[in-house]
Amino acid sequence: MTFPTLTDYKGAIANAPRRLRGIEALPCRDDRGEPRFLAGNFAGVFKMEAADGSTLAVKCFIRDLPALGRRYEAVARFLRAAGSPYLVTLDYHPEALFVTSRLAASADYPVVVMPWLEGRTLGAVAESLCQRRNQRALAGLTRAWARLCLDLAARGVAHGDLKHDNVLITPEGRLKLIDYDSMYLPELRDLKCTLLGGVNFQHPGRRDIHFDAGMDHFSILVILLSLRALTLAPELFERHHTSENLIFCRDDFVKPSDSPLFQHLARSNDLFVRDWTDRLARCCAQPPGPVAGIKRLLGAARKLDAVEEAPGLKWLFYQTANAAGRWLPAPGAP
Repeated sequence: MTFPTLTDYKGAIANAPRRLRGIEALPCRDDRGEPRFLAGNFAGVFKMEAADGSTLAVKCFIRDLPALGRRYEAVARFLRAAGSPYLVTLDYHPEALFVTSRLAASADYPVVVMPWLEGRTLGAVAESLCQRRNQRALAGLTRAWARLCLDLAARGVAHGDLKHDNVLITPEGRLKLIDYDSMYLPELRDLKCTLLGGVNFQHPGRRDIHFDAGMDHFSILVILLSLRALTLAPELFERHHTSENLIFCRDDFVKPSDSPLFQHLARSNDLFVRDWTDRLARCCAQPPGPVAGIKRLLGAARKLDAVEEAPGLKWLFYQTANAAGRWLPAPGAP
């Protein structure tokens, strides 16, 4: 099926009162009066204001995803029932937006609606913390990541595209996963994966048939090891970050024995960095699949470098919007 272009969607969203059915919302506009949106490979996400004053993210698809309706209806049910602090509820509207297009048929197209989240990506926060050599906050971020991953594992689900810019950290210091196009749920086990995920976070041998509760394990370990390594050596970010990764890239996974980063981490003074580096190297040499002992590994990681702290992530520093641009503890974190 051919979907409209982002330009087509912009025109439809600009006339939301006449084009959007069942959703009372108006587009937030930029300085030129155009609808505000973020563009991705498979969709555009428009920022809109609902009738009750809340801000919404309205996702419009520009590429066909197999079994789109079935997937998102299942994901919506799961998210409502799960009540996870790391996931965001959404609604799937199968024929909500009428779009006229020269490329696709002029018709009603599906949209996904969820709350608009303010925050910074995991990658952006890690970069800021590394620049300031805030190792305490980096250690806390590592523990928070371990807790998030344990939550997913306990539910028997997988996100499918874990990477540095699919994790948001809110101004309150909470981690939130976004972008559920590739999410695995037990009721979807007969399907294939829609996306293979960011190449700098995925096993190089991953294919669309790898769609199960263990498909996140490799990227979980990549991010966990990256955060631990950065905690001990923040300068690694500047050396290895490319904007499309944290510190690892696909070439590292293809042949770890030739990777300067793998070699460097294997000589670390830190027991956990050495152990996780060895585990990751062995995963790269094996076919894609679950990582043995991942829950035990995450259980240890969530307690690593524990310091006296209030509940939650109050100490996780966040760039505030004050004139001085100071780094302050996230306000009001529980």
